[in-house]
Formats: sequence, C-alpha cells, structure tokens
Amino acid sequence: MPQGIYAHAYLCYNIYNFMTREEEKRIIDALLKERGIGEGERLKFFSPSLGDLCPLEDYVGLKEVAARIKEAIKEGQKAVIYGDYDCDGICATAILYEYLTSVGVECAYYIPDRHTEGYGLNFSALTDIAEREFPDLIISVDCGITSVEEVRFAQEDLGIDMVITDHHEPPAELPECPVFDPKLSGEGVCRDLCGAGVAFRIVQALDARAAERFLDIAAIATVADVVPLTGDNRVITSLGLALLNKRRRKGLSLLMDSCLKGPATARDIAFKLGPRINATGRVETAYETVALFYEKDNFLLETLVRNINECNERRKQFTADLTRACVEKLQDEDISERRVIVLYDPYWDDGVLGITASRLVELYNRPVILITESGGEAKGSGRSVEGVDILDCVRACAAYLVRFGGHKRACGITIKKSLIKEFDFVINRYCANKYPDFKPHYSHEKGIEITLPCSAEFAKDLARFEPCGEGNPRPVFTARAERGAFTRMGGGAHLKASLSGECEMVQFYAGDRVQWYNSAAGKEFAFTVEYSVFNNIERASLMVHDAYPLQPPPGQLLLASYLRMSAGGEEGSVFTLEEIDIEGIKALKGTGVCLVANSAEGAKIAQSLGEGFLTACAKPYTPCPYDTIIYGLDPSADLAGFKSVVFLEMPLLPGGIDNLILNKNCKVYVCGGYPAGLVVPTYEELGEAYKAVRSSLRIKQGASEAALFNAAGKALGWEKFLACLFTFMDLGIIIYKEGGVFLPETVQKRELSSSKLYKRLKEEYDG
Repeated sequence: MPQGIYAHAYLCYNIYNFMTREEEKRIIDALLKERGIGEGERLKFFSPSLGDLCPLEDYVGLKEVAARIKEAIKEGQKAVIYGDYDCDGICATAILYEYLTSVGVECAYYIPDRHTEGYGLNFSALTDIAEREFPDLIISVDCGITSVEEVRFAQEDLGIDMVITDHHEPPAELPECPVFDPKLSGEGVCRDLCGAGVAFRIVQALDARAAERFLDIAAIATVADVVPLTGDNRVITSLGLALLNKRRRKGLSLLMDSCLKGPATARDIAFKLGPRINATGRVETAYETVALFYEKDNFLLETLVRNINECNERRKQFTADLTRACVEKLQDEDISERRVIVLYDPYWDDGVLGITASRLVELYNRPVILITESGGEAKGSGRSVEGVDILDCVRACAAYLVRFGGHKRACGITIKKSLIKEFDFVINRYCANKYPDFKPHYSHEKGIEITLPCSAEFAKDLARFEPCGEGNPRPVFTARAERGAFTRMGGGAHLKASLSGECEMVQFYAGDRVQWYNSAAGKEFAFTVEYSVFNNIERASLMVHDAYPLQPPPGQLLLASYLRMSAGGEEGSVFTLEEIDIEGIKALKGTGVCLVANSAEGAKIAQSLGEGFLTACAKPYTPCPYDTIIYGLDPSADLAGFKSVVFLEMPLLPGGIDNLILNKNCKVYVCGGYPAGLVVPTYEELGEAYKAVRSSLRIKQGASEAALFNAAGKALGWEKFLACLFTFMDLGIIIYKEGGVFLPETVQKRELSSSKLYKRLKEEYDG
C-alpha cells in the first residue's frame, strides 16, 4: 500500500482536497507492483495481444489431442462433443462444435442433465450416444479428467475413440486416451485456463486464424468460471470483450440487449451474461443453450433468449429461498468453532447448491458445502474462502466419499447419506489442523485510503486495469468523511453526492442512509472508481460498496431512529425480561451479542465497552453471530443470527418483541430506562405541525426528517417536532419508507388518542 497518501476526505461542496497527479501516479504504480507487473511488463498488461499467449508446444498433451482431431477431420469421421451444463461447459461445447462443423465434420453434442445425470461422463450417456449417433470419436470438454472407467468402457465396450479435454485437478491415474489438461503442464504455461479456454487453444492448434472468431465465447466462459484473469486469461478476456462488443453473434446480441446498456464489461459477464447462460442448466436442461452462439434464425433465438431470462428469474428465486433456508438452519446452531459449514437436506434443489454455497461463504466467511439428494445419491457442492484449499480438504476425507473433484475454491462431492455426519466432523478437524491460523471472521473491504475528490484522469488510468475479476481484482479505495452532501435519486432509493465538477459518489439502494451520510458522524466509505463520459464530460464515479461508522450518529439522528422504531408501540410491548448491567454485557462478549443503541445515552454505553465489536447502522452486515453494535436499529432488521440482543435503552416496539426477527433461543435484555430529552407536544402544536408537514410534502414527497424540520418544524424545536412527526406516522396520516416521508393517497381521520406512541410518551415524559 503506498505511503504518504492517507488523508481524510470531506464530502462537502465547499471543501476540496484533490490528490495531486503525482499522488495518483504513485497509487497506479503501487497497484501494478501489487499485481507483480514490472516496468518491462506494463505494455503487455495494458495492451495484451495474441502474441502474448503461452506457446502451444509447451502444453503437455495438446499435440496428441490436436493430432487425433485432425485425423477425424481428414478421414471424415463423425464426432460428438460431450460438454457440461454450466456456462464454461456450454461455451467450450459451442467453440468446438462450431469449428468442427465449419470444416465439414459431421458433429453433434451432448450436454448431461444436472438433475438426473450429474456432472461428467457417465455410462448411460455414453451408451445412449453410441446407439443414437454412431460416432467414431467423442471429445469431452470441461470434464472427463477423472473418468478412467468411463473412457475404458467407451473404447473397449462401445468401440468409440475418446479424447479428454478438461481443466480440473487431475488424479493420479489418467484416462488411457489423448488428454489435454493445462494442469498437467509445467509452471511455464497458463495452468488456469477454463474449459472454454482449453477448447480455444485446441482450435488454435488446429487453425490459428479460425480460432480468433471464438475469443468472444472464450471470454464469457473465462470470466463466468472465475479463473484468474492473469496471463493468458487476461489476453483472452481483453480481446474477447472487444470482439463481443462488435455483436457478430445474433444470439449473444439479443441476450445483451435484454440485460445490458452500453458495451459489455467483465463485470457485466460476471453478473449478467454468465448467470443467465448458467441458469438453464440449473433449473432445466442446458442442451438448447449451446445454440445461442451459432444459431442464425431470429425467431428461434428470440424464443431461446426469452427462456434463458425466465430461467434466470427462477434461478434467482430458488437461490434466495435456499439461502434463507440455510441461514434459518444455522440460526439454531453454534457455528463459532466450525471451520467448514456442512449442511444437508434431501429436498433442496441441486441446481443452485453451488451458487448458494457462494452466498453463504460471503455471509459466514468460511468454506461451505451443501448436500442434497439427486438421482438416488447424496451430492454436494462446495465453495471456499481465500487461503483454504477446499479440494485439498475434501481429498483428505476421500474415504468417506464415493467420488469428488474440483479445484482450490470449489468442489463437487458424492457421498453416502449415512456418512454425512462423519464427513462433517472429519473435514472440520482436518481444516482446523491444516489451517490453525484460519479463524472465520468478518472483515469489511479495506483498500487504499485516498484523498477525495479524485480526477477523471485517475479514473481513466484505473480503467486500463480492466478486465478485472479473480486474480486481478478491481482496485478498492477507502475515504473517511465527516459530513456529506448526498441527495436521493431513482425515486429515493439511491444516493449521489457531487464532490467536484468531474467526481461524484454513488451508492445504490442506500436511500435510507441519507441522514447518517450527511451527518457530522465519522464514517468510512469503501468504493471502486469508474470512468465515464457523459455529454462529452469525463467523470470519475465512485461506486460505494458500503460505509462503516467510525463514531455514532449524532443524538438527533439516534432519537429519530428510536421514535421510528417506537411508532405504533403496543401498550404492553415493553420487555418484561430481566435487565442487565454493564458487567453483564461484558460477560456476553464473544458469544454473539448484539448491542442496540437508539439514543445518545445508549451510544455512550456502547462506546465505553471497548474493542471487539463490529459497528453498523440500522442493520447488521451479516447473519453470522459476530459481536455487533447497531446504531439506530431498523425494526425490520434480521437479528436472528445473534445469541443475545441487548437494548441499551427501553424500546417501544410495534407488536412487541414478537415482531422482531430473532433466533427462537435468543435472550433479550434491557439496560437502562427510556431515553431522556423528549418533550411532548400539545394538541395545538400537533395540529400546527401537521398543517406544515402536509404543506411541505405536497411540494416534495419523500423528504427526510431533517428536511421537514428545516421546512416545517424549527418553531417547535427538534425533539418536539420529532415527537409530532412519529405520532403522525403512528396514526397513518404520513408514511415512512425508503428513508423518506410521504403522504398516503388517502387519509382517514384518526383520533389522537388512537396513537399508542403518543399515549406512551404522555405517560413516560409528561407525568
């Protein structure tokens, strides 16, 4: 990390602390050094070309595989490509299929069904191919490196020659046929090609000129399969993106039109194109998706793209449902000492196990393996964190498995149901012994701390690091701010702050944070920098990932959050559970405790407890039970991961404690009484305040409490105005949503006595 560039950033219109161009260049140099890019390698890094690829002759097995395929071309033999149902396998299949058919080979392809056949070569599929297609040669792509028996069966029993092309970790015994897997080669070549990258290099060995037209397909698979975007993979992705954006393939162009605006980037592949291509294999079958890359008929392609998008929507729902189910399972378990999370349910959808495991890795910061029943067997998919080789851990438990495969960050297993518990125990013990220093922990994104605003030229320099992804991450920066100037956009859902004429800060789905962001409370933003041009103006857009409190929000904001939480509080909704003192709270540290501070007094108590707590505003960052302080609790926040929740002042909750999202075994404590400082408005003051608020909201809907106070409440004072505002909310004559206050479409006349909040305030604060 570069030295001498750390400074606070003040997000105000009238205070600018621009980085000098020299500082920006030092950051660029540091980022290149961090990636191992020396002075002599910069041209290759920033302007990759096909000439930068590893020599084909350095790959073990490629020559033999190419020779067998050339023989099939020369002899007019029929070939079948045996692929995989994920994006990489589909792309690899498309590359070889299109090339072989273009040179006159009679060719077909086979994509197994994830739900009934599972991954890789299988005896039934090989038999079906033999009886239906009568091929002379079967070429596997993105699979087959462990299929010793299946290859022997095809060659000896079915009389079909086999060629294996794969990129997964090879076993000790290889299939007895031509095999090309880059991981069998030495360190001098790119050993991290994806399956489609392997197919691309095979076509290069057959016809270098023809291979160039497949760079777009190979780029999609390279990003989607999350292989390191370094070396050959960077070359393939960079050149492939340029070709992809020429939109020479009708099907891809239609798919891009359905989900993208502007040219495709590596990020678009990772989050939009790749997941859609993957989706069909997850919820249906992936066979027809191969046609996306070579089909010319518009009607067929429009139908196919529509189905791909529909499958993606179903995939997202399945993933959300399964993630929720897994989180609920874990809420009743103590996972503090578990290095690897292993979960089993016979009724889960096996098509979204892997993607759900990835979500859980993000939430719980440790490896995750999810197992379900599929095709009469228990099959699982695992994902890991940086620094823990999940395939190594699985291999150490091979005695408990029917079969397994994968790489450092992902694995697939098949296991007998009766051995799942033993497998869970053994893999956790192995991981604890192999990685004694690995402790699952929450750590927010930390990057290079910079001075803001930055220049558009700096953003332009950073854009040259693209394509970014695994192995070449998009640079993350942090900046500290004491007061912002954020405004809402997108109907109030998103936030934006102009830092200068050429620098802006944007965060999506953060509209409810506007008051905190604009308050004097210290906070740290984590963001990436994007370069854009609009109306011929170059701009640096700082895309905020998250913000972290360095100190509590001011008392006025905490008071507002307390009253928001209390609006509609039931008469009997105060807790009858035991109180707890400071020493009692200290005893809960390390057990998964959540401290809730909704007043200035509560914030002081929280700060006095010292180190060891995460801090968050409104909602916890993760369902994992790390000790956390939450300032200004959103009553809809999910607290089910915590073993105990301590309110640092007495809350009033709509519907009582039952409406909080808590673990069924969670203990709830209260420390202290009601917040001090509230002044209860009179009936006349409520009437005047409502007229002023209603008049303001007719001019501008979605105003914040602070904006309404400035427009309509200064005469009452902050505390009294807030009591009025949330009494109106309790009565339903104004609505609070997405961080803003709105008038409802229709207002029903309500008696002031029907406000539970006002009644409680009168009792507690007005004697």
